[in-house]
Amino acid sequence: MRNRILCAGLSLLLAAGLAGCGAGQRVAITPESEGGPPEAIVASFGAADTFWVAAAGDRMLAFDLTDSRAELQSFHSETLEDGVVSVGSYREGSSVVDWNAQEILVYRESRAPENLRYRFAWSLSHEAQGARPRLDLTLLEGDADRFGLAEQPLSFYPLQLSLTGETGGETAEGARTPGDREQAALNELARMYLTHRKEADPAGDLSELLMGWRGQDATVTFLANGLDPSLENRAACAAAAGIPDYTGTPEQDAALLDALGAGTRPWATTLQGAEE
Repeated sequence: MRNRILCAGLSLLLAAGLAGCGAGQRVAITPESEGGPPEAIVASFGAADTFWVAAAGDRMLAFDLTDSRAELQSFHSETLEDGVVSVGSYREGSSVVDWNAQEILVYRESRAPENLRYRFAWSLSHEAQGARPRLDLTLLEGDADRFGLAEQPLSFYPLQLSLTGETGGETAEGARTPGDREQAALNELARMYLTHRKEADPAGDLSELLMGWRGQDATVTFLANGLDPSLENRAACAAAAGIPDYTGTPEQDAALLDALGAGTRPWATTLQGAEE
């Protein structure tokens, strides 16, 4: 079936700049010495060219965190009258965000209580030694239908995405900017996740579960093959594949990708990251 990316919108733009923060800081986060999250994990929030991505059932969600703003994107799909599967994203206007050690507060225009748009509980952690950090977000207040966030926390993982050389060079307006290429790569990952959406059956044959594409790690590989990349889902697949005591170490993930046939029958994509 043909498919198409609809640029229905890129993001929820969060203008950061909090009162009392130093120059260049987006938010006030409790330091590690006072019970806050580890400094190394907090630093990964603002890593260049990084999207934090989560699966939310029939949606894919992404954070793009930079020095001066944060963007939240929600990708969804629908089948049009001509049979084309379209993938688009919701967009909201410029907002303000406050962060503390427990919550993220998103406002429409100012930090006045009546302008509160979303309130999230959040936590940052490493799943295992050498594994990527994970951001868990739980929606406490706001439009759950808009972004597909349920009462249970959603796990976001940091991904650095790119496209093959043939697709990133020139547009009708000239050369793509780095931001254009990164956004195009995120769009392609959303297309892959939504058009190949499925759930793993631990009781079934999982030997070709990830056959369509293999990426840098288990997280992006699961997403590109239409699967929830959460630790719980990966652990269930690992147990079914005979990998004991799965915690998400890089060594376990490599064995998991092999056991699930990652990239053995690849489909066409412009997304980079497949292992040689």
